[in-house]
Amino acid sequence: MNEIAKSFLDAYASGGEIEGGWKFAKALQQAQLDYSDKGLHRLDQLFAAMRERVKPSREDMQGSVQGRNFCALIAYHVIEVVRRRSGAHIDWHDRASATEALPAGVQLPNEAFARLIALAPDQGVAFMPLDWIEAEIFGDDQQSRAADYVTSLIQQLERNGPVVWWTGMQALGRTASWQMMIAADGGAVLPLMLRSTEPMSWRALMSGLPGENPEEALQYGVDCLEKNPHGTSWQVLAYDGFADLEDGRFDAVIVILYTYGKSPLQLKLAFPYRPAQAGRAFEILNPTLRGTNVEDEQVLMLGNAMQRGIQSVKWAFGTTWDQLRKA
Repeated sequence: MNEIAKSFLDAYASGGEIEGGWKFAKALQQAQLDYSDKGLHRLDQLFAAMRERVKPSREDMQGSVQGRNFCALIAYHVIEVVRRRSGAHIDWHDRASATEALPAGVQLPNEAFARLIALAPDQGVAFMPLDWIEAEIFGDDQQSRAADYVTSLIQQLERNGPVVWWTGMQALGRTASWQMMIAADGGAVLPLMLRSTEPMSWRALMSGLPGENPEEALQYGVDCLEKNPHGTSWQVLAYDGFADLEDGRFDAVIVILYTYGKSPLQLKLAFPYRPAQAGRAFEILNPTLRGTNVEDEQVLMLGNAMQRGIQSVKWAFGTTWDQLRKA
């Protein structure tokens, strides 16, 4: 349903409407919902005008395509504000797909407002913004400002730590997967960095030409992590190294994550592997935690974000991380 949400928001931004249209189209465009604080205030004014002048019924809003589209557009807009301000990964679901995505045993309300559900899988949070929207339209409860509602959702996302922890952990997984792909193809794992300012562009710290000093390149990367000269919200450094396991010493992709802000995270993981040799296939072993400034339990809750980052890299030579992972 993410594409449906995008189509609604794109249609509104272009001054158009989606198929079937939405109620109060002129008032919606006059509200200029642009993800800003002023836009949220204009949304409050729109709701107030609807309650005082139009007084729509539930049948008007829930029983017609245009009414449902109006509420859906506002829901998509509000959650997009939350996503932009928090950086959280949020997916849209209908009630059926949300039930499949949520942990077994989680019961969703059998109400009209549960037809659209926004899930933040990293934080294990589900939002049903139609509930708030309908309360604002119909005046069921004491009204709350849109800005306050957005703030409350972000607080739920950050109850166990800043969202940037999960964002950075996904980047760590993506970087580990990229470097492991190179190792599996027999290439040299050279130091590289990834930053929040260019989250899809790895920066190589060496060109691979003779005469370069790997230690100097690595020290440059460590200095960038510690000093953060580019003012990023997170940085990842990856390089070739070793991991000492019970079975001995193994080659490993070493990945370090630093996040910045009020609650910084520092994390170092080793992803050991066995190179292909003597008829034996390349094999990825279990990652090991080499150091962190938070509790181990907090590291564990970031695991899904790391896995999503790992899986986001499409390997270039017809295999995958999972296929090479030791059972």
